[in-house]
Amino acid sequence: MDLKDLIPYTESLPAPPQILILLEQLFFLIHIVLINSILGLSLIIIYKRIRLLSISSLDLDIYRPFSKQIPILFALAINMAIPALLFLQVVFGHLFYTSSVLLGTYWILIIPLLIAGYYSSYIHYKKFESSQLAKFTIFAVVFIMLYISFILVNNLSLMENLIKWSRYFENRSGTILLWDEISIYPRYLHFIVASLAVGGLFYSLHYKFKKDLNQNLRNIKIKEGLKIFTYSTMVQVIVGVLFLLSLPQKVMLNFMGADILATLIFILGVIFAVVSIVAGLKGKLGLTVIFLSITLIAMVINRYHLRVFQLGEHFSLSQLNIVPQWDIFAIFLIILIFGIAVILYMLKIAFAKGDRG
Repeated sequence: MDLKDLIPYTESLPAPPQILILLEQLFFLIHIVLINSILGLSLIIIYKRIRLLSISSLDLDIYRPFSKQIPILFALAINMAIPALLFLQVVFGHLFYTSSVLLGTYWILIIPLLIAGYYSSYIHYKKFESSQLAKFTIFAVVFIMLYISFILVNNLSLMENLIKWSRYFENRSGTILLWDEISIYPRYLHFIVASLAVGGLFYSLHYKFKKDLNQNLRNIKIKEGLKIFTYSTMVQVIVGVLFLLSLPQKVMLNFMGADILATLIFILGVIFAVVSIVAGLKGKLGLTVIFLSITLIAMVINRYHLRVFQLGEHFSLSQLNIVPQWDIFAIFLIILIFGIAVILYMLKIAFAKGDRG
């Protein structure tokens, strides 16, 4: 069977695909930073719980604010995932829906697990003093996030590897996972290590702006968070190289000179990642945040380039049919901007209260 026979027809787009892709990348960037922060902070809390409970002279109360911030970040991350998935499905829906069906059994489990993870984060905060219950719930949050991220990595990889779709004729139960695809392992590890790095930076920023805190303790905590960020980013560079080497040769070469734009953005991402490491080692929190932000933007663009290179001749923006609906699209953007403004205001209030908690 010709591979083209497996690809569904595309739907008409209400706006140029470049605009929709830009919005998808923007909301994905916000979403992934939030998710990285949640997982990173959760892993830090688990480490602190295990370590501090064995040292009776130390108190866990200083980490309580993080337990209150995690549910807030969780809710925001879910809300930011919705527009990211929406714009992804508008442009790549014929591919994404297919891959979602192929692993549908695992994909549908994400919904109840998200609910369980959200409630677990709240229980962890409410029962923070109860060491056993708190540890169980924070472990549950980490496990659920690791599961969801692994399935998402499989889904996106399956969406980009159309040759794997023929496995449906051997397995129609919706349980197709790419265990034999070597690139998903460094890709998945890339997410986990990035979470530690972003979580460490969030850790530093929290103590940087925390009120009524001893200056000496503030400096210690900022350096501690930067240390987590720096060492995690060092590992991240290695994992990134392994991920690059795990890609098909033709795709890999596009990031190594065959495609000038992709190569330039890839190099810039690596350079700013290294610069952020140097800034972290020197304890420059502000510069570290700036350089990491540029790195993340470059990596998100690299992610889009990877998708296009993987799809190759099976997808092109020129193939998409555009039927402009600017009035509806404008209304959507206005509501979207208003919704974001409301969320930012609610976050300002929530984190202000969390800082006093």
